[in-house]
Parts: sequence; structure tokens; C-alpha cells
Amino acid sequence: MAETFHLDPGVPKYLQISHWLTEMIEKGRYGVNDKLPSESKLAELFRVNRNTVRQAIFDLVTKGIVQKKNGVGSFVIGRAVQPVKYTLQHISSFTDDMIHMGVSPKTKLISKSVIEAPADVSEKLMLGKEKLVILTERLRLGNRIPMVIERSYLPHKEYKAILKMRLTGSLYHLLTKKFRVELHRSIQTFRATLLSNEDARLLGVPPRSPGIFLESVIYDSKNIPVEVLHAFHRGDKYIFEVESGRYRYDLKG
Repeated sequence: MAETFHLDPGVPKYLQISHWLTEMIEKGRYGVNDKLPSESKLAELFRVNRNTVRQAIFDLVTKGIVQKKNGVGSFVIGRAVQPVKYTLQHISSFTDDMIHMGVSPKTKLISKSVIEAPADVSEKLMLGKEKLVILTERLRLGNRIPMVIERSYLPHKEYKAILKMRLTGSLYHLLTKKFRVELHRSIQTFRATLLSNEDARLLGVPPRSPGIFLESVIYDSKNIPVEVLHAFHRGDKYIFEVESGRYRYDLKG
């Protein structure tokens, strides 16, 4: 009789199969370019129907771990990226963060345009009569897994040359090297959000999935606002960390 595994009735079966396959990949039992067991074999192993197995494989595909080739099988293309720890202590570059973690960064430019700044962006950038800004929308990936959507607003008059530049690397590298801007400080706020249908599609998650919205306003060394950044992070891929000082007891309280 063939070996079978028992599943926990309290957890969706496809998730348990997906997690098992992920663990096998993480432990190196299945390496990059290795073919996973067939759907029929997995269905027999876990005593489920093939639709459940397909759902488990699809879960790995959306995470960028597995690639499915019709008529051939499912192949490992990478390991799961551990959640990124984002600290709010300093200005951070996605590219630098990924490289520091040993993850291969990639950027896909969604759009680049000149628009009239929304009222809140105009206020934060302290724009005068010139309300035009450069809006860049980019999808950032780590090990080919979509991680965050960034929408950056820059004053058009000062940074219009950026429209002719490639934006597939670090924008902050461009600002510091090409425009000689010292990114001195930032004010960052973040909150929980539900991803829009379009943002969820770009990030490879179901519509209305939980996300983390971060707004960052960056200032140069002369306290002139340089950029307003709106970033939508996958809720399952990011951890936000804030370091606090020691507790001070108020004797007057």
C-alpha cells in the first residue's frame, strides 16, 4: 500500500500541502529546477482530489517559488523570501535592503508621467504655483517575488531630467549621484490597508488582501522636501520595526 500523509481537518488542505512542499524546498529536498511530484502522486500521497493539489501548486506559483509548465509538470524556481524587516530609523532603499538580505532585487516600471500634484502631495512637497510633479509607479521584486508597489512624486521643475533615465534600480541612488541631493531625513507614517484589485493583481495576491501602506516624505539637508513616496507592501512579506527608548516615569503623572 502506498504511503499516505494525514492532514489536519482544521486547516485548509491545499494550504497544508503548499506548506509541506515549501518546507521540502527550504530543506533542499527539491532544489531549483527540480520537478515536483506529479499532481496525481501528490493527490494519492495526501488522499485528496487533484483540484486541491492544483490549488496548492497555484499558491506556490503566486509566491514565485514554483513555475508550472503545461503538459510537463511543476518546477522549483526559487525559495520563499523571508519577511523583510523594515526599520523606521533611517531612509531605506529597497535595492540595498534586498542585497543586504542576500535577495536578488528587480524593478518593473509600471508608468512614468507628469501630472498635476494631488492636493495632499502638493502640500507636503510645499509646491508654489508650479503644481506639476513626476509620478513614477514601480513594482519591486525580490527573487522574482512581487513585494511592494511604489508611487513616487518628485517636483517636475527640479527633476524633469529623470524622465529620460532608466528607473529599474534605486531611485535614491539616482537622486544622490545624478542630482547631488543629500537625503537628510524623512517623516514616515504607516497603516494597515486592504489592497485594491489592481494592486493585488500586481503583487500576485487575492483581491482585498491585507497590505501595509507607507508614506514617506523625504527632505534634503536644507529641509526642502524632495519626494513624497506612497508604498503598498504585501502584508505577508513585511515586518515593520521601531526602536524605542527606555521608559521614563513621570513623577507628576
